[in-house]
Amino acid sequence: MKPDLLEAAAAGVPGTVLVAVGDATWSAGAVDGRYPIYSLTKPVIAAAVLALVDDGRIALADRAPDGWPGTVLQLLEHTSGARDYGSLPAYHDAVRRRPLDPWSDDELLDAARRPGPDFPPGAAWAYSNTGYTLLRRLLDAHRGLASFLPRLGLPRASVAERAEDLLAAVPAPSALIADGVTDVRGWYHPRWVGHRTLIASADDLLGFWRSLPSAMLDPTTFVPIGRNAPGFAEPSYGLGVMADPRSPLGPVVGHGGGGPGYAHAVFAVPSRDAVGIVLTPDETFDAQGAAFRLLSAALSPGP
Repeated sequence: MKPDLLEAAAAGVPGTVLVAVGDATWSAGAVDGRYPIYSLTKPVIAAAVLALVDDGRIALADRAPDGWPGTVLQLLEHTSGARDYGSLPAYHDAVRRRPLDPWSDDELLDAARRPGPDFPPGAAWAYSNTGYTLLRRLLDAHRGLASFLPRLGLPRASVAERAEDLLAAVPAPSALIADGVTDVRGWYHPRWVGHRTLIASADDLLGFWRSLPSAMLDPTTFVPIGRNAPGFAEPSYGLGVMADPRSPLGPVVGHGGGGPGYAHAVFAVPSRDAVGIVLTPDETFDAQGAAFRLLSAALSPGP
């Protein structure tokens, strides 16, 4: 890796950067700083579900939980048609007005169910936080997401269940709750994230992304999303991962994550043992763009 190129790619990143290629690592900011990682939790949920499949306790063809249409597989790849609660204006209004009083699971799922599905299961692709909330509830029936973290290489990560759990994270302002706050900690309840959010550091995440289940890397599982996405040659989604099988860097998998106070991204090129992690206390920051720039810099040819 070329430190000068990485320093240029990391310029302006307000939080933590960690890049690894083989045995070499490069970082900026505190790699042990902890953040609520929001939708970066989705790949962890997917890996936990796949662990249940490996153990023979569930099957990908099983019906979605709680009587929802579709299958476990379709929930994982966002093809179930379950309407995303994140698309509902009422949800965002409630988060702003009552940030410490989250909807229950039933309230959240009822709100997403009321307008009807986006499409019949398997007919299209649409990102759905609701689908991953259902997967988290499936994990709840098998001792919960937290019980899988050591097995998935995340022994120091934790699941945020209470407002005070965010106190372990770095501070961050937000314009998304109340009239704007200087620090979301103490003002926002993490149960507004239906699938839940981990509290984790870049150091924690590196091991997970370097040991993804093989099913999450299988290009035959990648579903084209049918729209453009910055940085992607062939925007796709697999089993809990954003994917680009035709990236000039090599096949890429990863995910973004954002919510009140924070914006994050992790992208990996498994064939080159490369991972780029960007965690920031800035909800407006383009973390995905920064992660791609860092990977490109790390994998640039030459001495």
